[in-house]
Amino acid sequence: MQFWIDKEQEKRPDAEWQDAYVFSINREKYSTIFTNIANSWYQMDQLQIPAIYEDLFIIGLSIFALDKRVSRRMFKDCWTREISVSIPVLEYDKWKCTELQWENTLSFLTGDHWHITFRRSEVIYSYREHVNRIHLNVQSCDCVCLFSGGLDSFCGAVKLLEQGTSPCLIGHNEYPKLAKRQNLFARAFQSLYPEQSVKFISFTAGSRAPISEKEGKLKGSENTSRGRSLLFLCAALSVAGILGENVPVYIPENGFIGLNIPLTGGRKGTCSTRTTHPYFLRQFNNILEQVGIKNTITNFFAYNTKREIVRQVKDTEAFKRCYADTISCSHPCLARYNKNGSKEYPINCGYCYPCLIRKSSLLDIDEMKKYSYQGENYDFLMAYEESEKSADLRAVLGSVYRCKHSSDEELKRYIRCVGELTEEEVEKFLTLYKKSIDDLVQLFSADQRMKEYLGL
Repeated sequence: MQFWIDKEQEKRPDAEWQDAYVFSINREKYSTIFTNIANSWYQMDQLQIPAIYEDLFIIGLSIFALDKRVSRRMFKDCWTREISVSIPVLEYDKWKCTELQWENTLSFLTGDHWHITFRRSEVIYSYREHVNRIHLNVQSCDCVCLFSGGLDSFCGAVKLLEQGTSPCLIGHNEYPKLAKRQNLFARAFQSLYPEQSVKFISFTAGSRAPISEKEGKLKGSENTSRGRSLLFLCAALSVAGILGENVPVYIPENGFIGLNIPLTGGRKGTCSTRTTHPYFLRQFNNILEQVGIKNTITNFFAYNTKREIVRQVKDTEAFKRCYADTISCSHPCLARYNKNGSKEYPINCGYCYPCLIRKSSLLDIDEMKKYSYQGENYDFLMAYEESEKSADLRAVLGSVYRCKHSSDEELKRYIRCVGELTEEEVEKFLTLYKKSIDDLVQLFSADQRMKEYLGL
């Protein structure tokens, strides 16, 4: 399938793209791709951001929209999509030679076949004529950190603050109430670390169905959304570029999730994105270096389990005050649909894959229970044995069983299958993987019936 990204109504598709579906990115008029990140740039006193960073954000935004709007169900295997896209860029000469790298990187990230074509553009998306009356002073910040409001990113921010840095936290606002929660954390950080600067920037992004002159609106949508985290990174890099060309970007996520070994043979690693997998980060950093972007992306939790991450910061006042309100859930707003019980949201459901990992990470903490369900016990498994609600729990239990009945060489093979790694990385991830599984075993073993169910 062919797609044409139209930035600020610059031009209609060329002859070879005339049947393509068109995504429009317009600030002033109706747009099928929309975001408010330009408002944040504007408030940072940027009448126009450097061209290379604008290009990067437009690329990330385009991939995000395509990933959300092109249904996998339209393709033969109901998974692997064939996507050809023409993207307008200002720094054409720099981006042109990265097309193949982008294709390889995106194929790893989303599991699809990508065909990327860059074309020359002179239209500046970020341009503003007048200075904004609202100012966001971020110049005192010395790094940028992705901040979802989940436990990993929360601990990452605490670690940076404990090291004496002044982070600018970047959040993608999927839910208004989640953004409110993120703001509360940022204000708590600032009050606890008054000698440092803590800024929080929240942005939104979304897409509508693209339109083809021949076929009309593209029907359907997709819910796997592996491209969302790429947009997250590109937004963070745009802010880092404003702060300075050497300002680092941090993406704190535990190595078990970053590795993303499929829980079962049929899951294809869909429970989380591959954005923090070392192979992806290497490929993406290489692209940045090739086009002259010096801001590097680092995951300093790459070889830590989630439990180890918690241990690093659990004695800080910031952690004690706020950790219970962090949201690591796959669907934090489902509580509003509860027929029985609390309708508080956002709240961790307690039974999805990220929630189970979260619970295993807090075993050393006298945890304040803030979950819709205690979804790690035998009663829950039996109550929802035939329900989709227990699917993640059953998959995690299967993964635990597989690990406990596999040799180290078999586990290494699983690790190698999810992405190109050095042998040193494989060994590190083997240790990490086994420790993460052990944490899950300890979690499940609190219920003797669950322990017996696992055969342990």
